[in-house]
Amino acid sequence: MFREEMLMAESTAKNEEMNPKLFVYGSLLQPLATRVGRYLQANGELLGDAFAPGRLYDLGHYPGLWYDAGSIKQIYGQVVRLKNPEKALKMLDEYEGIDPGNPSRSEYRREEVLASLNGHPVPCWCYLLNRPPDGLPEIFGGNYLDYIEDNGPHRDFLKSV
Repeated sequence: MFREEMLMAESTAKNEEMNPKLFVYGSLLQPLATRVGRYLQANGELLGDAFAPGRLYDLGHYPGLWYDAGSIKQIYGQVVRLKNPEKALKMLDEYEGIDPGNPSRSEYRREEVLASLNGHPVPCWCYLLNRPPDGLPEIFGGNYLDYIEDNGPHRDFLKSV
C-alpha cells in the first residue's frame, strides 16, 4: 500500500505548478537558529518531523544528503510549507550555492523527493549532493541534530551562518 501511495504522490508532484513543501535535514532544521533557518520560520510553516531514504554525509562543516529511494536507511528531517515557494526557493538556491548558469559545478542540486511525514509520502523539494559522496564520512544514524552535539566544527559553523 505504501508503494502505491508513493507513486500517487509522485504523480501529484509532477502536476503541481510549484510545490510549496521543503524537506530540510541540516543547518535549516528547527531549533537551530541560523539566519536562513529563521527566514524559514518566518516565511514557512513547520509541518512536522519527517524522514527521507538515503545517507547523510559530513562535508566538513555541514551535511549533505545522498537520496536513494530504495534505501532502508532513513534520514531525519522536517517538512516546511513555504508561504511563497518561488521567492523562498530562489533565496535558498543562493544560500546552498547553486549556480543557475552552471548547475553541474554546484555542490548541491534542488530536486523533488518523497519524504515520509506522519507515515504518509509527501513530495518535497530538497537540496541533495550533486556528486557521489565517494570518500566522505557518513553520518551514521541519519540525524544531524544528534551529530552536532559532539561535533565542534559543525557547531561553530552553525554560529556563523
